[in-house]
Amino acid sequence: MQAVKGEKGWSVRLDLDQPLFASLEKLASEHHWHSGFIWGLGALKNTELGFYHLDKKTYDRKVFAHEAELLSLTGNLASLDGKPFFHLHAVLGGPDFNCFGGHLFSADIAVTCELFFCEQNIEAHRVQNDQIGLKHLDFCGIK
Repeated sequence: MQAVKGEKGWSVRLDLDQPLFASLEKLASEHHWHSGFIWGLGALKNTELGFYHLDKKTYDRKVFAHEAELLSLTGNLASLDGKPFFHLHAVLGGPDFNCFGGHLFSADIAVTCELFFCEQNIEAHRVQNDQIGLKHLDFCGIK
């Protein structure tokens, strides 16, 4: 794993078999990232994706054990219960050249993962929203 701060943000490389979320949370803690946006590409395996049903307030979840091209990863960082929390979505491509995607719950790096993280340096937290049944992004309680 490598991370270097540039003029516009952080460039990050994650390596084979590293757990995506644990690696990002470690970087956030080490570099004092509190909020920001992330995007990237690469390859993942053991990927758990979800699709949220607002009417039931539940996710359908599916695990894809095979390697898949990470065609697009996008998300943000906020705080949840005092810890870094990455909310990520991914579009993956399989060997049949079909795409699939959704809310990303977990994944391991299958080849490499190249990311860009842009710090926002604002207070951003996840707070429960009962109307949607999820903890949504909140900026210091601003309405």
